[in-house]
Amino acid sequence: MIELVDEMIRLIEDIADAIRPYSDDVALAMVATMLVIFGDHINSAVRTLVKKQPFWLRLLAFIALCSIGYGALSVWLTPLLENLLRNLPGWQLLTVIVGSFLMVAVVAQKQRKI
Repeated sequence: MIELVDEMIRLIEDIADAIRPYSDDVALAMVATMLVIFGDHINSAVRTLVKKQPFWLRLLAFIALCSIGYGALSVWLTPLLENLLRNLPGWQLLTVIVGSFLMVAVVAQKQRKI
């Protein structure tokens, strides 16, 4: 039994070691996925704020949100998340990655995105 547990721990550490060099890509995927899932809510909030404004101002707000807002969020959040992922022990790294994508999948399913 102890040997099986040792093998499982070794396997988890090996998988985490294989994933860790790609933590920047994983972090970007997580941020991008969150923006896709919650982008409708952000767009709705901005739309509510600018709905009584002239067309050109609504257009500028949408362009700013998409180019500057979402871009800035991606650029700012990805390194923060990458740093967090790189510093997690192996089992926590796998738990956070798998758990995060599972939670996003559940939210996406509830929002009827999948």
